[in-house]
Amino acid sequence: MIARFTFLIVLLSFVMSCDPVGNSPEQDKQQNERIPTQESWNPTIRINSVGKETVQARAAYSANYDNPKEIVFIGKVQLDFFDQNGAHSSTMTADTGRIDDKRHLFTATGNVFVAADSGMTLSTCILYWNENQESIYTDQSIILTTDTDTLYGVGFESDANLEHWTITQPTGVSYREFDHE
Repeated sequence: MIARFTFLIVLLSFVMSCDPVGNSPEQDKQQNERIPTQESWNPTIRINSVGKETVQARAAYSANYDNPKEIVFIGKVQLDFFDQNGAHSSTMTADTGRIDDKRHLFTATGNVFVAADSGMTLSTCILYWNENQESIYTDQSIILTTDTDTLYGVGFESDANLEHWTITQPTGVSYREFDHE
């Protein structure tokens, strides 16, 4: 009786440890990987709004996908923003980027840096640009440099040229002398 029970356990263990009939794990992985419908090296993509160029995106490499519909940018990602008059207002750089075509949302990741033509700069690790709202924002730590201060915080929202901005959770201390007249 014990011998039959032991044999049954060994047989069940053997059967349960076998891979199911069908694709190997490598084949399943290959089928789940997305294949781009279009690839470009050193592309320039122009985004127009109301008949005017609002953003110009460049990267070392880009890949377009259909499902979900998006463009992925890798290496030396740069977005140039233009104001309502068509004049250049700021530049965003990052390691990688992604345009979600459905939500009209650009996500910049890795060493994100925004330099406004006014001289203000912003550094963070992830930054979003919402095309419909014409705003940039993040919920990550930021460093904002103005003409007179370096500000720190978590969470940030602004227009792309860094003129009207808000730090959600500012941190640190600023020392200034005020003229008491």
